[in-house]
Amino acid sequence: MTEITKLTGVGPALAATLKAHGLTSAEEVAAASLADLQKIGGIGAARAAGLKQAADDFSKSQVKSTAKASDDKGGAAAKAADQAAVKPASPRPSVKPLAKPPVKSSAKNGGKAAAKSAKSKNPVAKLSSEAEEALSAALAAAETARKAAESKAEKAKAKAKKSLRKAEQLMEEVARAKEKAKAKAKKVKAEARRAIEREKAKAKAILEGLEQGKKSKPKADKKKKAKK
Repeated sequence: MTEITKLTGVGPALAATLKAHGLTSAEEVAAASLADLQKIGGIGAARAAGLKQAADDFSKSQVKSTAKASDDKGGAAAKAADQAAVKPASPRPSVKPLAKPPVKSSAKNGGKAAAKSAKSKNPVAKLSSEAEEALSAALAAAETARKAAESKAEKAKAKAKKSLRKAEQLMEEVARAKEKAKAKAKKVKAEARRAIEREKAKAKAILEGLEQGKKSKPKADKKKKAKK
């Protein structure tokens, strides 16, 4: 099995996410379908397609490497057989044919090591890994910001509801105060009317008394004159 981080664009954060969903090697990622990759949280359609393409490319390169190694081995064996057939038999044993395969194998291993080292030093792969990590960090920050915004919105909503309830209570109190003031004003008005009516009645009685006094005075004067 090949380490999953060997895939282009797969950094430590993405590798941890894939492993958490059961994809622990590059071969398993290549075997997974695009739909399965899209179901993993934090991996969108575009990112899943890129990951699938990288896994497929890796699988193809592995197949080509295996086929080339097989061809190299077959060619070396055929060449050794041809040399043995052409070269005349010698009384002294020759160890050269036996020494060639290890030398080629060593050269081949050295070439693989060099290719691996070159790949690890490839700036494009390094940049892709850094971009993946930066993207993961940005997504995490965006998720944190979203949750904070939702929490803030909920608090603001609760505060608005509380203010609305308080405003409604104040409006009810104002309405009650208006009704109370209206009733009191009506009562005061009625009392004022009654007081006015009483004062009018008193004034009328006084005027009537004065009128009666004026009418009775001439009669008294006539009686006094008659006695004289």
